[in-house]
Amino acid sequence: MLISQAFVMQNVRVTRKGRKGPVPARLFMIFARKAPTAVIFRRGPSKWVQLIKWNTDADTFEPGHWFNGRIYERRCDLSPNGSLLIYFAQKLSARSLKDTDYTYAWTAISRPPFLTALALWPKGDCWHGGGSFKNDKIVLLNHKPVVAKAHENHKPHGLSVVPNPRASGEDDPIFSQRLDRDGWQLKKVWKVENRGYPKLYHTIQPELWEKANPERTHVIQLIRSIECLDYSEEFIVRNITQPRMTQFDRASWVDWDQQGRLVFARDGKLFAGSINSRGQWDENLLIDLNPARPESLPPPEWATKW
Repeated sequence: MLISQAFVMQNVRVTRKGRKGPVPARLFMIFARKAPTAVIFRRGPSKWVQLIKWNTDADTFEPGHWFNGRIYERRCDLSPNGSLLIYFAQKLSARSLKDTDYTYAWTAISRPPFLTALALWPKGDCWHGGGSFKNDKIVLLNHKPVVAKAHENHKPHGLSVVPNPRASGEDDPIFSQRLDRDGWQLKKVWKVENRGYPKLYHTIQPELWEKANPERTHVIQLIRSIECLDYSEEFIVRNITQPRMTQFDRASWVDWDQQGRLVFARDGKLFAGSINSRGQWDENLLIDLNPARPESLPPPEWATKW
């Protein structure tokens, strides 16, 4: 059976070359569309996620909350002005599995880099969930109407919330919709064959997305594939005018920031790239997030209010 669609990308493999060593943190970034703001999801150890706010103008970083659980970063989004974050989270424990009020999986809105829920919608499972911002005042909630009721103690204020009666899948299709919105262009559709147990899924044609920089001199290529249940993302930067390509090995995310600068995450570190006189990409380390360790951080008062 051939399946032409985008698949869930929950545990994306990053190929490590060379000697084995300590597992670095995994980083994923989301940029605000109309402000020099981004959020970084730092994952590691595997059951911990930290949120970090990044001012891309000054390259300053504000560490925020740690979460002992799973945040599905590909179902998250920043408001265009960067002031609000919508995220989808799961926390599995004996207590949360019995909780019928908040449940063990929920979508929430917070003020980054903090996760304190201003609005919260209990989900009860990990199918679809999360959401996106159509603009600063309209939230597209990736919940079907039957599970789109906000918690009594966490109702949205000043926002119009639109549920999705056709919500389906997991990270996709919402992740692909966000890629399209943010300037990525789908060049090749994912074609996958289900070979049955134990081989399961085999990629026949990887999915290919491209995103050009503002000067339209280079494009980032995002290549997604799956083997068995092992998903992978590869990134290549291609020169539009010359036959020159650079592969960013082990990168967990590559994008153009709000100023059109190439930025990428690799091995728990964040880099900015620039073209040197030989036409090659130089790497400028912005921050190494590997040393961070989980800690309790009370939210400031501004992060607890609308």
